[in-house]
Amino acid sequence: MPSATFLNLPPEKRERFLRAARAEFARVPYADASINRMIRAAGIPRGSFYMYFANKEELFFYILEVYHDQLAKAASQILRETGGDLFAVFVQLYDRLSAPLGLEHLTEMQAILRRNAGLQQGQLLRCIQLDEIVRQLLPLVDQSKLFLRAPEDLEDMFHILISVSGPALAAAAGGEAGPEARRRYLARLDLLRRGMQAPKNL
Repeated sequence: MPSATFLNLPPEKRERFLRAARAEFARVPYADASINRMIRAAGIPRGSFYMYFANKEELFFYILEVYHDQLAKAASQILRETGGDLFAVFVQLYDRLSAPLGLEHLTEMQAILRRNAGLQQGQLLRCIQLDEIVRQLLPLVDQSKLFLRAPEDLEDMFHILISVSGPALAAAAGGEAGPEARRRYLARLDLLRRGMQAPKNL
């Protein structure tokens, strides 16, 4: 997490620094990103960087956390627009991430994901506060559209859908998702929607 010093900066100075950092992470892979280039672009002394963040890694994951917050807000909006359709959230997020300018700073996020493709399956998503995001979205879901047997089923459904969708959303945001990838992803969602057990003969 950034320091209180960073969070208390005037908004324009904070955004100038983050803009420089995002541009650097979008330009080169994480290992090659330079703090010196970031601070030169932001017009701040090197000592200020370490008053804001402990190191480059902390800054990198803070930027990714901001992107994930934007995705959570987009998911909330989709749930409201679709009358609480849980599956529609993941389909629409996939399509928005695949399309240019679908979300704020999406072009930079796509570039960062492309530059750091090796991190997408694990480290890249570690900053998601998954339980908090699920808690925010649960009240917006129309439970009448789902087959729930127990109170915890809805939360478990969220976690399963996120597990299946995480790599697909990362690929979409990284510009790696073509028509066939979308078809396969929708097929997996449909499989989850339908269920995997054959209906019992009555």
